[in-house]
Amino acid sequence: MRESTEDLSLINEGAVNTTATEAVDSGKRRWITAIRDEAGTLQQDIESAQQQLAEQQDSPADVVVDFIRQSSIAGALVPRSMLLEPPYSMSEPDLAQVLEEIEHTEAFADIMISAGARDDYYYSSQSISVNYANMCVLVIEKDVCRTIAQAVRFECETYPRPYKVAMLTQAPYFFEPEQIEAALTAIDTHPDYADIRPVASSDGQAYLFSERFMSYGKAYGLCEWLEVEQFQNP
Repeated sequence: MRESTEDLSLINEGAVNTTATEAVDSGKRRWITAIRDEAGTLQQDIESAQQQLAEQQDSPADVVVDFIRQSSIAGALVPRSMLLEPPYSMSEPDLAQVLEEIEHTEAFADIMISAGARDDYYYSSQSISVNYANMCVLVIEKDVCRTIAQAVRFECETYPRPYKVAMLTQAPYFFEPEQIEAALTAIDTHPDYADIRPVASSDGQAYLFSERFMSYGKAYGLCEWLEVEQFQNP
């Protein structure tokens, strides 16, 4: 009978120990679970922050487009070759990829290209017109004859009116009188510019016009009105 009592005591002690162990294990499990939940939340926060940071960083295409737009606001075109030089120093394959991305991205639809004889030039249509860009390309590449012919033809076709030669000394051309005189001599004999003709008002103001878009009589009448008659008959 004594042995049975001792056995029962041992059984009860074992049951108590088992219950205590289970209580401790349960506490550990809750603690570990809480740590895991906290670690998971922290990892999600880190990944979310990394994603937001990546989204805030400008891509190479964003940087190039911003440079082109800022240059256009200042009235300047961006030659393609400029993007291969410092501070951009892009490799040819990287630049080709960036320009392709710009061409096919709707957000960059204002970025235009004007092809020159020596390079391609980029600008934003938000700040620069197609005609102005084409003129700038000719000025940059120092093709004075083509610049004058294009300016005269655009003026005669668009408005229409003859083009005052003195305008060539102003923006965006800033040609020197000697450059203009040499170009007009070349234009007078070159077959590509056979439609470009001189005309002058009665007070001696020199103009040019294109026979593609108006006759000599109309060109003379218009420059006479611009220089003389409008002041006599306001």
